[in-house]
Amino acid sequence: MQIFRNPVILLVLILLAFLLFGANKLPKMARNLGQSMRILKSEVKEMKTDEKDGKNKKSSSDGDVEAVEGTVISNGETSTQESPKGQTSN
Repeated sequence: MQIFRNPVILLVLILLAFLLFGANKLPKMARNLGQSMRILKSEVKEMKTDEKDGKNKKSSSDGDVEAVEGTVISNGETSTQESPKGQTSN
């Protein structure tokens, strides 16, 4: 076929199909992209401040280690102990 040999015609057809069938979804996609970018920027900023605070706190509290009690359950085993609400946990 002659259509698939010329990439410009193929790109125009794809663009035309996208505009016809996806025109009502473009604003939603742009809004979601902007919201995702804002979330990403705020998370990166928060990570940078946490990293700065973490370095300061680590140097002052090296000896503060607390032990945690618990039971190790492998993948094949299940616990049959009663939960607080009286249901068994699996």
